[in-house]
Amino acid sequence: MVNILLVSHSHQLAEGTAALARQMASSGALEIRVAAGIGDDHSEIGTDAVEILEALNDLTENAEVLVLMDLGSALLSTDMALEMMDEEMRKRVHLSPAPFVEGAIAAAVQANMGASVRDVANEALQSLAAKQQQLSTSVTPEPAPEAEKELEPEAIQATGQTLTLRVPNPTGLHARPAALFAKTIRAHDAKVTVTNLDGENTPHKITGLISVMLLSAKQGDTLKILAEGPQATEVLAAIQALADENFGD
Repeated sequence: MVNILLVSHSHQLAEGTAALARQMASSGALEIRVAAGIGDDHSEIGTDAVEILEALNDLTENAEVLVLMDLGSALLSTDMALEMMDEEMRKRVHLSPAPFVEGAIAAAVQANMGASVRDVANEALQSLAAKQQQLSTSVTPEPAPEAEKELEPEAIQATGQTLTLRVPNPTGLHARPAALFAKTIRAHDAKVTVTNLDGENTPHKITGLISVMLLSAKQGDTLKILAEGPQATEVLAAIQALADENFGD
C-alpha cells in the first residue's frame, strides 16, 4: 500500500487538495495526510519539519509514502524531517517533483488501485499531460520508455479481443468516470489499450487515470478497446457494463 503526504505552506491549499483527492479515491485503506501551515491553528504561511516528521512516522508504519510538496521551504523542511527519521523508515519515503494538485489527485487514484509506489510516482509525474493536451501546449512530458513500448497495438491485435463502444456521458470521460474506468481495468489480469477513433486516433495503454484522460473522449466518441491476457474477456465485459451505466455518472 502507498500512503500520501501533502506538504504545503498553506493549510487551506493542502486540505482542499486532500479533499479533492479523497473524493476521487475514497478508500479506507489509503491514507492522505497534510502537514501544512504553522502556528497553533496552522493559519500562518509556512512549513514545520517536526509536523512533517510526525506525519511520516505515522504513515510509514505499514506502507510506502509518496510526498508531494509545493514550494521552496516545503522541500527543505521535508529534507530536515527525513534526516531526523529512523534509517529503515526513511527508505519507505519517496519525494515527488510532480505538480501539487494534479499530482496528488493522480497519485491518490493510482494508490487506491493498489499500485506499487513506482507506479504511483510515475502517474503523479504524468499528471499534467492531459491538461497540456487539452490546452494544446507545446510542452509535453516524454512517456516512460516502458509505456512508449506498450503503445504499439499490433501484438495485441494479433492475440487480443476487441470491443467498440461510444461514450455516453454528456461531459465525456472527465476525471471521475476516467478514474472508475481505470480502476475497472486494474481489477483484472489483462492489458488494455484504448484508441479514440474520433480523436487523435492514437492507442493508449491504460495504466491509470491520466492515460484515460489523455484519450480526450467526448460524448459520442467511439473508443476501440483491445484487451489481452487471462481475463481479457472479463475486462471487456466489465467495461461494457460500465459504459451501459454511463461510467458511473
